[in-house]
Amino acid sequence: MQLTRCPVCHSRIGLEQLVQDEAGRELLALLSKLDTLTGSVLVSYIGLFRSANRDLANDRALKLAQETLAIEAVQWLTPALQETVEAIKDKRALGDVKPLNNHNYLKRVLESVVKRGCNVGTLPAHAPQVGYATGAASIARIQDTSW
Repeated sequence: MQLTRCPVCHSRIGLEQLVQDEAGRELLALLSKLDTLTGSVLVSYIGLFRSANRDLANDRALKLAQETLAIEAVQWLTPALQETVEAIKDKRALGDVKPLNNHNYLKRVLESVVKRGCNVGTLPAHAPQVGYATGAASIARIQDTSW
């Protein structure tokens, strides 16, 4: 099943090709369970571990995603991921293109996010909501403890 063309290189990409690798399947499954905002910022964060001249292997990306999601609840993790990605991209724009080696920077940002009390529920109304998931739906899923 052809999805579409890659927005970067314009080559065709199909679901069959994406799920050939077990780690790739698991990564897609993990990302599909997240709301759009958290999933997209998690993908951006994982990309910070990639060096400039090599792609990130699916098994490494899966491990990083699992480790990241295990750090803290999504309501706190999402804004911390956003701040981390923005800060590292700003540093890279100034010439520091070293890939991340661990989650220590994210953990420091997370501490400040928790101290400020800035979780998903306190994101500004103009925060981008991409796709079908909304912040309210994400919060409802996070707060649902009936399972």
